[in-house]
Amino acid sequence: MTNKASILVVDDEPQIAEMISASLQLHGYAVSVVYDGEQAVKKIAAEKFDLVITDIQMPGMDGITALGEMKKIDPELEVIIATGHGTMSTAIQSMRKGAFDYLHKPFENKELLAVVGKALEKRKFNDITKAIFSTIKPEELLRVTIDSVTRILKAEESLLVLPDKGGRLKVAVSEGLEDEARLNSRLGLCDRMMGRLGGETKSVILVDEPARDKSFADLPGISEIKCALFLPLMEENKPSGLISINRTREGEYFTEDDLQRAKIFGSLVNLALRNSNLYRQLQDTQSQLIQAEKMSALGQLAGGLAHEINNPLSGILGLTQLVLENTKPDSQNFTDLKDIEKAVFRCKKIIVSLLSFARQEKTRMEPVNLNEVIEETLTLCARQMELKSVRITRQFAQGLPMVNGDYQQLMQVFLNLFTNARDAMPEGGELSVGTSLLKDPSGRELIMTTVSDTGTGIKPEILASVFDPFFTTKPVGKGTGLGLSVCLGIINRHNGTIKAYNRPDGGATFTLSLPV
Repeated sequence: MTNKASILVVDDEPQIAEMISASLQLHGYAVSVVYDGEQAVKKIAAEKFDLVITDIQMPGMDGITALGEMKKIDPELEVIIATGHGTMSTAIQSMRKGAFDYLHKPFENKELLAVVGKALEKRKFNDITKAIFSTIKPEELLRVTIDSVTRILKAEESLLVLPDKGGRLKVAVSEGLEDEARLNSRLGLCDRMMGRLGGETKSVILVDEPARDKSFADLPGISEIKCALFLPLMEENKPSGLISINRTREGEYFTEDDLQRAKIFGSLVNLALRNSNLYRQLQDTQSQLIQAEKMSALGQLAGGLAHEINNPLSGILGLTQLVLENTKPDSQNFTDLKDIEKAVFRCKKIIVSLLSFARQEKTRMEPVNLNEVIEETLTLCARQMELKSVRITRQFAQGLPMVNGDYQQLMQVFLNLFTNARDAMPEGGELSVGTSLLKDPSGRELIMTTVSDTGTGIKPEILASVFDPFFTTKPVGKGTGLGLSVCLGIINRHNGTIKAYNRPDGGATFTLSLPV
């Protein structure tokens, strides 16, 4: 909707109607003319118009009544009242009915065109707002955004850039930039503009002829851009992305009106993106709740299966030990029976650990031997570690005092840490677990547990975020982003601390401190 906007002129005086129509057509508008209110309402019901210019005093249905009926058919229709017999009362009445503006006859041609331009500008923004808020899917929203900003600011090229997981800017969507070299040039321009912004919260930045700016002059192809406009995308009052709108035609510079439009558009886009992010977080939360419910059901199932398996294992163990009593110790049968006995004891130990972990109980704080908690958790995941070629090294301090804790919840913490360490070593490696007795500066005794791996480590830029809910570096479907957040919550409830570090020689280390 630029110069092809469709306008309906309604006036019972044909000479005035034709004069308005000719003036508008001269400026590129598509114009239709009717001569009373009833015809106007029928026309609006049959065709799509962007704007209506109507007289008030007409035979049959007057302009105010027609305005109300037209608004019922198309609430988004903009209407300008133009009359020579109006009063303040009729002006107020027309505004209450939804008129955009009120013109007194006779009016100058430039006055008419100015009001028409403003009305169509409002209609344009209404349409764009509707389009932007019509979807909350990120990929659709970004495409609607870039299409709308290109149209409303009459740009030859535009792009929207966002940071990837590593914090580097990437082009999310673009318009008029099919050539890869030009696209990379514009991405470089956005990257430098983001660096210039720092933590500033400007709503719009204008750069006329960026090739003359020392910050951008060395970028390839930058001389093609005659005028560049940047709209920062804000998150928590900090720039998190950028919309870049460029004009490449000689002499086509952005005006003050363009800057005002850009500010309004930027506000709409930021609001729409926040809505989209909230929707995505809601979907993620819903997925996590479903996953948590599955894990709860799995825990109950595991507990039931463990009981069912435990009974026949007890029978196997009893019979094995009975046969052993009547078997010569130096025979092959005795050796084989001992292997069976050893395997059964190992199975029973795993089942005991599984039952302990699957047990659904309220938080129960009691004296706990931390070494036993760790050892029992290692029993649960020992086979998985073996299959992944992960060696387990234990360095437990002996004679440690008890800590006041919940046995199952502490098992959950260590299981999460051990599983994460295993996943960080896909080609195998070493998992080191150690405990020691320390004192904090106030003299309070603490038991510190250290869990280290020889994996890929944690990128420095995300080290501070690893305990955030839903934060994960794993592919979609491979991790919920809740494991370390749950660990932090449990340790906090135990009045302890948990921290993450990178090892100098590679890999990651997590330290847990619990008060005695």
